[in-house]
Amino acid sequence: MMRGKVNERQIKRMMQQMGIKSNDMSGVIQVDFIFPDRKITIKNPEVTLLEIQGTRTYQVVGGEESVGKITEEKKENEDINPEDLNLVMEKTGVDKEKAAEALRKNGYKPAEAIIYLMTNK
Repeated sequence: MMRGKVNERQIKRMMQQMGIKSNDMSGVIQVDFIFPDRKITIKNPEVTLLEIQGTRTYQVVGGEESVGKITEEKKENEDINPEDLNLVMEKTGVDKEKAAEALRKNGYKPAEAIIYLMTNK
């Protein structure tokens, strides 16, 4: 058991001896926790990556928290990048459902989805 004050340098040395790597992740703007019925968003958090025996653990601290409900539309297209979806819709003139289906069929690659839709009209 350790007695007295422990400074940050001693803590880092002990963690290193135990095989724990700690890295602060700078530049993180937002972290989202997505549940089946709601979404928690943390803006401007402090995020630390801990690697312990090959397992990565992310520690999220602080920031502004907001909680929202997930609509059915968000659940359905959660796997698709909205920018890719909009690009496919814009270039081909199809609706959201057809664009999403084309992206899924073509490995979520917008260029391939556009070509697929243009050649199968």
